[in-house]
Amino acid sequence: MSRILSLFTVATLSSLMMMSAACSDEDSMPVETDDGEEGGAGGEGAGGVDAVGGMGGAADPEPEPEPEPKVCPDATGVYDVEPAQTNLLFMLDRSGSMHLRVTGTDTRWMLTTAGLAHLVGTLSSDTVAGLQMFPAGDAPISCCAVTAGNYIDCGACGAGELPGPEARCESSVYSPFDVAMAPMSAGQADAITSAVSASDDEFYWGTPLAPALQGAVDGVSGLPMDGVTSIVLLSDGLPTSCDTTADPSANDIGRALDAVSLGAQLGVRTYVVGIDAEAASSDPATDLAVNLSLVAQAGGTGRYAGCEATNDCAYRVNVDNFEQALSDALEAIALDATSCAIELPDVEGGTPDYGAVNITIQSEGDTITVPRDQAHADGWDYLPGNEQVQLYGGACELLKSDGEAKIKVVVGCQTEEI
Repeated sequence: MSRILSLFTVATLSSLMMMSAACSDEDSMPVETDDGEEGGAGGEGAGGVDAVGGMGGAADPEPEPEPEPKVCPDATGVYDVEPAQTNLLFMLDRSGSMHLRVTGTDTRWMLTTAGLAHLVGTLSSDTVAGLQMFPAGDAPISCCAVTAGNYIDCGACGAGELPGPEARCESSVYSPFDVAMAPMSAGQADAITSAVSASDDEFYWGTPLAPALQGAVDGVSGLPMDGVTSIVLLSDGLPTSCDTTADPSANDIGRALDAVSLGAQLGVRTYVVGIDAEAASSDPATDLAVNLSLVAQAGGTGRYAGCEATNDCAYRVNVDNFEQALSDALEAIALDATSCAIELPDVEGGTPDYGAVNITIQSEGDTITVPRDQAHADGWDYLPGNEQVQLYGGACELLKSDGEAKIKVVVGCQTEEI
């Protein structure tokens, strides 16, 4: 197993039966039974040798139960826990630029939705998932087109044909969702893919990123769902089309960051897949990779510790390896978001000392102490709010590969860290 983890061996129970301490040396001498086998003599008054030559009287002692794992002698509590329920809301950008071509015939929309459909088909039945597309609130438009040169041309649009910002820039239009959150099944997967397919030939104006994310956060945080909830944003654009004379800064990326930051405070994480997000700009305010990285960082899902230094917190999917990069990104998100989050238990005395919590995994006879890894490479760390923890790397892989693995939270010992 990769870098995880300090091991301590579970002590094996002795299988030898001990004779009664009350027996004398003479009593413990072997005697021969009728069938020639040797057996132990019974103690005084306790009934003699039994029918098979064993010692009469009290039954053999039961083996002692396996002790709870202790990280240190000061452990004050050991709690059995289960992986938290996983809730995923897919936020899919259907703005006009998603119809730009990646290859000679395949568009961003075609390849992105194919990748999403594949992922949805692999989610376990105990995952709760739903879908919301954006923009919403406006009707699709027909006066814009993708040119032979692969750019958007809206020159054919007459006065008033392009919608104003009123509808799509209101967060309230993004919930209830296009496909309501529900446990995954064949029917739920079909509902998601059918809703997406219905927009295959539709062209929507603008990328109202902030209101869409705010609506998503409001929608999922208001649902009575247990477990850990994540938004998976798939988008190819910067915020557009919501600025007005009265609100000229409506397209600022800061509005989107505020929305996902609020979500993180409420326990809702936001993963970001940047579609064709490689092209850089001399102005950070208009650089797609920079801005989507900021969204992932604010949403609590930076790909690794320090990713903000290189604007690499989002998953980038680019033209030169689009399908493979998208597949890798969605698989990584599924591994990170699904089954590897754990609800912390209610402990005696109320809120635990967060510097004195450890996680152990019992698998195939071994008990593994998983170290805390704030770099999110190979261990565990707290999720925003400190009500759940997330396993990363080899610890997560072990949990997903062994359906019989048992997770325990050990309270009272100084946290082991990488």
